[in-house]
Amino acid sequence: MLPFRLRRGFGGQRHIENENDNNGPPPPYSESDSISKLKTEEEEFFPSIWDVLKVRYILQWKLKKLVPPELVDSIIDAAEYWPSIINVMDGKRTVKFDRDQVLLKTVPLCFERKSLERSASQSPLQQQSQTQTEPDPESKSESESELPKPLPRRTAHPCRKIVFHIKSHDQGSARIHEDMYQGSFTWFDAEVIPEAHKKKMYVNGTEQEILNDESGSVKKHFEPSDEHLLPRSKQVQMNGARVSETQDRTITWHYVDGIEADSTAAYDIERRLGRGRYTLDGRVVRELEVGDSIALWGRARFGQWANHVFEASVRVFWAI
Repeated sequence: MLPFRLRRGFGGQRHIENENDNNGPPPPYSESDSISKLKTEEEEFFPSIWDVLKVRYILQWKLKKLVPPELVDSIIDAAEYWPSIINVMDGKRTVKFDRDQVLLKTVPLCFERKSLERSASQSPLQQQSQTQTEPDPESKSESESELPKPLPRRTAHPCRKIVFHIKSHDQGSARIHEDMYQGSFTWFDAEVIPEAHKKKMYVNGTEQEILNDESGSVKKHFEPSDEHLLPRSKQVQMNGARVSETQDRTITWHYVDGIEADSTAAYDIERRLGRGRYTLDGRVVRELEVGDSIALWGRARFGQWANHVFEASVRVFWAI
């Protein structure tokens, strides 16, 4: 049976809350919570591309007398029956002040990592194109045919949902409390990497750095006007300020989200949940293109502030 979850259209203000808490900051994390959540995640079903194609076939052909063809896409989207790919951070990270790190990068939208690795390893064709003094139409055609082909998708902007899961805390000693995000200087940002499928993200089975100092090896100096000096209400999530208890949060960006940044609801969500009010309108999801990747950054600013990250993952859903 399809998990039928009706959504309103753009501007319908999908009910946005952190998944684990509807009324304020997340409760303290414990080992028993981790085991319970792990069991829940294991039971949750994420359809594969083949699963979705089978359902589309049933709706379009087996039930064609009952289901008008123009409604098939709407049914699939209402059920949120989409394939997805998850990327998980390796190990644990500590992000020290002014040494921001990329915690993970998602596989480019609608591509398989294996196909991109095969494409990156095709050096003979690349060497041939570099040594030729004049363009060879036949060689160009052959080279283009070797580019990885995207997975099945619908429309030029097929992304439908992005789910972030982050388990972290800062360097503080206080307990979780209301309004704990005020004055926080550790947070997480999402950066869209356009056409990442063309940037050789994977070589010999290893993910490559394609952004500037992804590992945070160099301490940065931020000017007052730098967009990354402070969260500036564009963060995926902030840590509670000076809170030592681990906070376990799931943040969902959905293509039908439509909360304007200057609305009362947006300010309230930012204050209570630590989410950036400029990330609540669904624009990033709707504008993500085939081949784009998302980098999840961990950030920390000032003095002895530190961002302790225990788990992080990003799951990207798209329509076919």
